[in-house]
Amino acid sequence: MKNQETLSAARWNGGRMMKYRKAITYTTILAIIVGFYAIRSNLGQSTYPVVSAESVQLPTVNAEGIPYYLELQRQYAAASMKGYTGQPITVPSARILATKDGAKTATVKDSASGTDVLHWQNGAGAVEWEIGVPEEGLYNLEIAYKPESESSSSIFYGLQIDGKLPFAEAKSVEFLKQWQDQTFPYKKDVLGNEIRSQQEQVKEWKTMRYTDYNVSSQPIAFHLKAGKHTIRFQAVNEPMLWKSISLVAPNQIVSYKDYVKDKPRTQVDPQWFIKFEAEQLSSKSHTSIQTGTRNESQVSPDPKGRIIYNVIDGEKWKKPGEWIAWQIDVPETGWYELDTKYYQRFQGKTNVYRTVMIDGAVPFQEMLHYTFPYNDRLEIYTLQDAQGKPYQFYLGKGKHEIRMIADASLVDQAFLSLTSTISDVNTLEQELRKVTGDYGANAGDTYRTWDLDSYMPDISERLQSILDRLNLITDYLNGLNQSATTATNTIRMAAAMVEDLMEDVDKIPNKLKVFPDLKTRLSTWLDTYNDQSLTLDYLVLRAPEAKTGLKESNMVSQMAYSAGNFLRTFYQKYDTREENKKDGLEIWIGRNRDYAGLLQEMINQDFTPATGIKVNVNLMPDPNALTLSNAAGDQPDLALGVAQDTPVDFAMRGASADLKTFSDYEEVAARFNPGAMRNMNYNHGVYALPETQVFHLLFYRKSVMKGLGIEVPQTWDEVRKILPTLQEKGLSFFYPNKDYVPFFYMYGAEFYSRDGLKAAFETEEGYEAFKLWTDLFNKFDLPKDVPSFFNHFKLGDMPIGVSDYNTYLQLLSSAPEIVGDWGIAPIPGVKQADGEIARWSQNTMSSAMMLDKSDKKDKAWEFLKWWTSDAVQLQYGSEIESYYGIAYRWNTANMRALASMPWPSEDLAVIEEQNRWVKNVPNIPGGYFLSREMEFAWNRVVVNKLPPKDSLDKGAVSLEKEMVRKQKNLGILPTDNLNVETFNQPYDWGAVRQ
Repeated sequence: MKNQETLSAARWNGGRMMKYRKAITYTTILAIIVGFYAIRSNLGQSTYPVVSAESVQLPTVNAEGIPYYLELQRQYAAASMKGYTGQPITVPSARILATKDGAKTATVKDSASGTDVLHWQNGAGAVEWEIGVPEEGLYNLEIAYKPESESSSSIFYGLQIDGKLPFAEAKSVEFLKQWQDQTFPYKKDVLGNEIRSQQEQVKEWKTMRYTDYNVSSQPIAFHLKAGKHTIRFQAVNEPMLWKSISLVAPNQIVSYKDYVKDKPRTQVDPQWFIKFEAEQLSSKSHTSIQTGTRNESQVSPDPKGRIIYNVIDGEKWKKPGEWIAWQIDVPETGWYELDTKYYQRFQGKTNVYRTVMIDGAVPFQEMLHYTFPYNDRLEIYTLQDAQGKPYQFYLGKGKHEIRMIADASLVDQAFLSLTSTISDVNTLEQELRKVTGDYGANAGDTYRTWDLDSYMPDISERLQSILDRLNLITDYLNGLNQSATTATNTIRMAAAMVEDLMEDVDKIPNKLKVFPDLKTRLSTWLDTYNDQSLTLDYLVLRAPEAKTGLKESNMVSQMAYSAGNFLRTFYQKYDTREENKKDGLEIWIGRNRDYAGLLQEMINQDFTPATGIKVNVNLMPDPNALTLSNAAGDQPDLALGVAQDTPVDFAMRGASADLKTFSDYEEVAARFNPGAMRNMNYNHGVYALPETQVFHLLFYRKSVMKGLGIEVPQTWDEVRKILPTLQEKGLSFFYPNKDYVPFFYMYGAEFYSRDGLKAAFETEEGYEAFKLWTDLFNKFDLPKDVPSFFNHFKLGDMPIGVSDYNTYLQLLSSAPEIVGDWGIAPIPGVKQADGEIARWSQNTMSSAMMLDKSDKKDKAWEFLKWWTSDAVQLQYGSEIESYYGIAYRWNTANMRALASMPWPSEDLAVIEEQNRWVKNVPNIPGGYFLSREMEFAWNRVVVNKLPPKDSLDKGAVSLEKEMVRKQKNLGILPTDNLNVETFNQPYDWGAVRQ
């Protein structure tokens, strides 16, 4: 019995030990896994030495000999210049010294204060004021102003003091407008998805202390001597009202240590906190700052499977100087801490910066360009010092404004140094090409040996200087971010290329093709160097001891959240068609949700009450859905936002309706450019109306053209004459190498016969046009492959070129550093026998088409008339621009509405002139082969060196084969006539202005 008990005990103990052993084993395995990842994580972290900003080598002046502001700051610091400490010195703006260059001004009474103010009426020319300075020192410049225009763009003026630019960045002083949501909470669609609010401008007097967050977190300091000085502002884009101009003492911002020392240690309720949603902002500086949606656990508020705008979108809040303000109410005076829930990893492991203001002032120095480290998810982060100790803010009882301003001043040193280095690389390349005589893209003469030092004795020193600067830029940025980033890895690769060149300088003439690649690599970072993207979910103001209980997402919570979202898909509705109004007009729109939501809202407010026609607007994310739905008999009545070729493609198969059958068609068609309607015509019918258009313009850098002493070319002959001057300086002219249409139409050639059944460009005019197109890239060596003309244009190595309307918007919205230094002109043309310059070009259109199977054609036509009308197009464009900013300006095809958009007057004249010369290529069966064959023909000439005429003839034969095949497929007979009308009449803007 005892043995049995002993055996039972042993078995029990053994089982228990086995049980524990399993637990110990699993725990050990888990510990090893956790330890492995912890060690790997720690091994992946390196400490990078911090390189001082002062050690980064900067160019002292720009190409025009004007110093950069950072250089002046270094000079002020070296000379220990003191700031002015006296009272503000103010000049009323109505007391002007002089007007220049056509500026139109008037003195008017401010309705609120009754004081005289200056109304700069035309936003052109220049105005000067005289101001007396009592003593030498550093001053800030303060301007009281009021915006006048409804445009979503900021207002820009250039600044001169005593007849010259005080520093290079003063070419472009930005006067911000103030915006807020028109409605909040946001409206929702039938499914419960939020619709963004339109933006409205807060029109009131503003006082701006001139600050440029590209170069400094603090207001710009001007060194002025005692005596009288002239302040001159040069208008760039818009008029506005001016109240006063003042020179004021720079603010002395205390350190956090002194800030804390000077305030009483008042206690507050230790449990108090308030969470305020970031998207519920009180105001912002730009309409382009937008709310966004995030769908993850612990986000606030939870979208619950719908589109809810619950964050500030970091991709829309990133440019220096863009600010957001929030209003909060503090219950009692005392000390508080500030938490943010944010995400930022838009540019890899790069920090971003915000200058934080409370009630219009930076509370202490540490809130200048405050660092938000990169992270992987929305993370609750308390504003804190380098040791992790939270900063505390002393706030009085009552309302306060917290403002965060995107700040890129810490990376400006690297930007200036890198742009200067790229310029030196470019200069070096051009000198090497002069020595070698090699101006092409080849690898040089591999059978020739060089003694390069005898031609360029300083070649090694110059390469070493370039290498040293690249390494220093890399070290500075890595130290700033405490991590290697995508940008620094790219610069490091470029440095390795320079090192390779230095190994044997005599081999450099055979490696000249390295230089374009080197410049491209170095330029990659320049487009986004100052992006400061930061997504914000919410902010929390709290007592230092308060526990908020707010949580972050983690792997477990996200898995549960995703499972919940998956379950919702079984019972939530996602198709707006399920909620459509019965007997309503069905419209599909090939644009994003905001465009569709705005259209539905305008329909509900205007079109339906006026006509009694109900309309259902649904998204069409995939254009192929239109083809499939038509085949299945489930098609809409109208489709908007479709590509310009689609309506005629449908018409060839009897699937789109002929709009010419409506009695008032001609009246509606008069709203558009007849040349733009050509690719919507087919076989005596018209199958769509144009909605938007993308036109081409000539872009040029004013300072570069002036420095070279060349005029903006009006014809292609003039372009060929200026190319040697550009190329001698290592500069290029840009033309999109696939755009063949302008040359053929400028020379009077046509692509198709009148009956639309044959190719028609193998004529003397066609051969001449094709030869000009290919000669530009063959004989005149225009760059054949340019990834980003926009970047090269900003950098200045392509100071002139032809590009489209989207480049124009990019320059307006994303190139503040060259505001006022670029202009537009009509594209170069070909002089005709009567002396007129033909500038024909094709506009890319989006269109609105009616489906032939619709049983509501009359109602659909009423909608098209309303939708394409002058007033509706102008209103829609204005409100879309208020959603997204000027980068999304609605480029309407309605000519009267186009001319009524808020363009700068000089730009409008150019846009109107270019849009006189619109001539689109007709769509005919097999015509989709035209671009393909033209590209093949270009390659045969430019790459394979085939004679132009032979290559073009070969393309015509191949195109005709496909046209014949398609005609047979569609049942078109050789005797049919598709009626491709000739068109050679430039658009007459006179009718629009009547």
